[in-house]
Amino acid sequence: MSFWENLSSPIVGLAPMDGITDEPMRQITAQYGQPGVIFTEFVNVEYAAARPEKIFNRFWYSSHQRPIVAQLSGVNPNLFYQLAFIIAYLGFDGVDINMGCPVKSVTARGGGARLINNRPLAKELVLATKKGLDDWEKGKKITEVADAGLVAAAKAVQKKNYQRGNKKNQKVVPVLSIKTRPGLNRPLVEDWLAFLLELPIKTLTVHGRLLSAAHSGPVDWESLRAAAAIAHQNKKILIGNGGVGSFRQGQEISQKYHLDGVLIGRAALGNPWVFADKVPSKEERLSVMMAHARYFVECFGQENFIILRKHLAWYAAGFPGAKKLRSRLVRTNNLPEVEEIVKQTIRLRT
Repeated sequence: MSFWENLSSPIVGLAPMDGITDEPMRQITAQYGQPGVIFTEFVNVEYAAARPEKIFNRFWYSSHQRPIVAQLSGVNPNLFYQLAFIIAYLGFDGVDINMGCPVKSVTARGGGARLINNRPLAKELVLATKKGLDDWEKGKKITEVADAGLVAAAKAVQKKNYQRGNKKNQKVVPVLSIKTRPGLNRPLVEDWLAFLLELPIKTLTVHGRLLSAAHSGPVDWESLRAAAAIAHQNKKILIGNGGVGSFRQGQEISQKYHLDGVLIGRAALGNPWVFADKVPSKEERLSVMMAHARYFVECFGQENFIILRKHLAWYAAGFPGAKKLRSRLVRTNNLPEVEEIVKQTIRLRT
């Protein structure tokens, strides 16, 4: 039995978001929200092979984030094989293939949502990934499977993850899943989604908007209902995604459309409490924002502080004076500046 069957039903998890669900964001979300499952940002396999030292920090995680699924994108089957083995080597609970990203830099290379209805390549990527996981389970060594640069980067990540509390010598065989959309310009439930559910995966997550809609417009939950029926006939798990604004809404949608659960994305930005069905006080928002900021600097250094600004802005919402605070936070350049602004904000309130 996979970890998916052991999760509380319905599942409400943290969706993968590129440039957002990094190690600090996931850690804070796990600590204060405790989602049912957590996904990493996607790791592009071609870029990982070329510059592993630049992107392998996306594989950092702590034991508090379990169950955690690493997501891969790209179009090279051999690299999917190698990266799947590495994900297993690093002890992840799952590996997910991105077949739904609408970003042009991804789709222009034939990856992400451009895999929709590209059956030959989609199947090849799934089978290559599955072989990587199978070879890990059979006891192959990482040096037999992966290129030297990838091996070195994986060992460096493993060392970092041990420091974050992960257990050594813990043998985990990740569960294979796919995240996609119903279609390009029209729903392809009986075609594309049914095809994916016949592949050797355990779980299919479907963002309920077409590629042509990207992240806007209504979510086609009826197509997801139809996909769930096919999934359950095949003894697979179907997770919905798109526009879910709260834990309670996720539960209601799952029940109404007979889904096994949902993933929450944008509603979790600066709001780890969404998974705990809780509305935090202003003081709690600012306190957790500071914890997030400190951990970000610990992970990525002061030199990357500008990346953090968007997270600071997301925390500054839902209370009087939030707009003014947000405009100050997005202009900060270092941690002491944020700390001083928070002190001033709390002092003014008292």
